[in-house]
Amino acid sequence: MKQLFISILALVLFCTSATAQKGVKRQVEKLNYVYQYICNNYVEDVPLEPLVEEAIRATLKELDPHSIYLTKEDMERAKSRLRGEFAGIGVKYLMHNDTLIVRSTLDNSPARHADIRPNDRITAINNQSVVGIPIDSVATMLKGSPNTSVSLTLQRRGYAEPSTITLTRKKFENSAISASFKLGDVGYIAISSFPKPLYAEFIKAYRALGDVKSLVIDLRGNVGGAITAAIDLTSLFLRKGDVIVSTESHDKERVIEKRGTDGELCNMPLVVLIDENSASASEIFAGAIQDHDRGIVVGHTSFGKGLVQRMVSLKDGSGISITIARYKTPSGRVIQRLYERGHREKYVSDSVRYKHPDSIPNNAPVFRTLKLSRKVYGGGGITPDIYIDTHNAGLSEWVRVAAANGCFEHAVIDFWDVVRPESLYEEYPTMVDFGARFEVGEELLKLFYRTAQCDTINITKVDVEYIKGMLMSFMAQQLYGEYALNYIYGITLDHTMQRGCELANPESISNILLEKFDY
Repeated sequence: MKQLFISILALVLFCTSATAQKGVKRQVEKLNYVYQYICNNYVEDVPLEPLVEEAIRATLKELDPHSIYLTKEDMERAKSRLRGEFAGIGVKYLMHNDTLIVRSTLDNSPARHADIRPNDRITAINNQSVVGIPIDSVATMLKGSPNTSVSLTLQRRGYAEPSTITLTRKKFENSAISASFKLGDVGYIAISSFPKPLYAEFIKAYRALGDVKSLVIDLRGNVGGAITAAIDLTSLFLRKGDVIVSTESHDKERVIEKRGTDGELCNMPLVVLIDENSASASEIFAGAIQDHDRGIVVGHTSFGKGLVQRMVSLKDGSGISITIARYKTPSGRVIQRLYERGHREKYVSDSVRYKHPDSIPNNAPVFRTLKLSRKVYGGGGITPDIYIDTHNAGLSEWVRVAAANGCFEHAVIDFWDVVRPESLYEEYPTMVDFGARFEVGEELLKLFYRTAQCDTINITKVDVEYIKGMLMSFMAQQLYGEYALNYIYGITLDHTMQRGCELANPESISNILLEKFDY
């Protein structure tokens, strides 16, 4: 326990100027004295570890919203996310009517090699029944150290008896590319996070597209990751010497430039999609593209998370994620939106970032882009060049609730049990064939209405269009995998993606960039 206090004290003193160290040391000694007194004089034996952890949490809570305490397990998970790694058997699953259902398996995974298929039922893990258990417990049972074993008991349609197989866990790199496909001459790549290996994964996905005339990069819902990954990806699209991002701490500023040669894709027409959940590394990329007039940004105003975090390990394996600086875009905009220290809940629930660009306050700081001197605004987050309103899609409330409860996916699981998958593969060999010719029939619709417990009398035309598109998307996922879900959803329901692809040509991009934006 004494070592923990020494570690914290050393960290605080290291980050404090010499003139202030004496006062800081006095306060830390005061805290240490209180804990020592409790330990020596309190009427009962008190385990100090939870008290110290709570004190650290309370201290960090009084700072910015992103400085937090991390348990040993949290630290391990955070490091794995940044590396883009996890160890398991490579299966995605869903709890359906108290039964664990396989949704898909990863390429080159133990599950794929063992011929585990979509809609297989997992009834036991390591001989322990998983019927009706919390879904979080399943993740704990399936994941583990590399090269360790786990047994699954499976029930497959058409087989009277269950079978038990033993798999060896292996280390995976989490794919940061959640979709990659072509729509005509436009290449579309969706990036779900920014792990350190993103650059190589992106290049592989881009080259697999073949000949494309322009790119749409989708960062919606991407909460960020490693700053190095953001810098590497941005470098692909900028010229030699272009500024990517700068960091501003309490005593210095650092500017990060594109060095060496022009990026491989510096001439590729580019559209970037963002929304209110695009944060951190996503905003660094989108901000640099916008500030250099290198492409257009489409969607909603981004989250506004622009604080530089450093993970500091403590001797017991736990740690803290502490803010050490702020990110700024090449034009000088601070990415971080405003917050009040000690009011984390208000910060998280604040909905200002959802608003249309027309609602930007009159006192918002104004900046200019670096090539065309277009007007852009500070105050937090990246404001899109083209705003797409998706919050008022005209759906009935019951449809929104059904989507939130997973009713579409559950209906497809039931439907899969009454169709012959082989016939679907024969009729629709690829997801493109499926998207062009598949139609949602009455049987699948009835399964959905039953799952959603819906009275069909008041269903609107907008509801039906959405229901069919969602069912078709999950059917495609069942047949062809994760990319297919995004592809079908994109061409049927995703108006932001559709608009982005429409704009992804040199003439449209040039016209938008040359317009004068006076939001």
